[in-house]
Amino acid sequence: MTALYSDDPMLQKLLRFFKQTQAFERRPIQHPDQTINRLIHSAELPARQFRRAAVLIAIVTDLEIPAIVLTQRTEHLSSHPGQVAFPGGKEDPGDAGPVHTALRESEEEIGLPADAVRVIGRLGELLMPSGYCVTPIVGLMSSRTPLEPSPREVAHIFHLPLQLALDATQYQRKTMRIQDSQREILEMHYEGYRIWGATAAILHHLAREIGSATD
Repeated sequence: MTALYSDDPMLQKLLRFFKQTQAFERRPIQHPDQTINRLIHSAELPARQFRRAAVLIAIVTDLEIPAIVLTQRTEHLSSHPGQVAFPGGKEDPGDAGPVHTALRESEEEIGLPADAVRVIGRLGELLMPSGYCVTPIVGLMSSRTPLEPSPREVAHIFHLPLQLALDATQYQRKTMRIQDSQREILEMHYEGYRIWGATAAILHHLAREIGSATD
């Protein structure tokens, strides 16, 4: 894939981070609610077999303002309807690992061909109370690659500016009721979209990792 990179400072910072840290062990992604972290890391749960899943953090590099591709899920889905998410999903038996899963699911959900993505790295895993272990894969793409939402799964595709996504101060801590319990979450609002839950946790983690490595 031929990609044109802008000279955007945040994009350059991200590229340096993944170039310099490929050999380092990735730190696991933590939930903002410590009750959830204690639950999924309790003595009982590690014995449970977490189901594997992967998502793609696709960065459009040749825009004047580089951006991350996000989706809004359709309202009729049984899982997380209407929420903002990365393209991605659960691992299929024939997948060759999280990169394969993330790219396959991205092609199914938003029509992004696997060969249009240059994978540059991955983040640590995020364990979910639902029993999934999610691996975020980071890749680069061109704005010249057309995207087409799957009507069954994706209501909208939009771009979140990279500079905003990787500014850890932009994420607000909120408390909301989830399954009869008060939980602490991270959220960000952008052009009418509410980015929260696992998506916000992953982006906030990436922002902090890059910030701590380059400060």
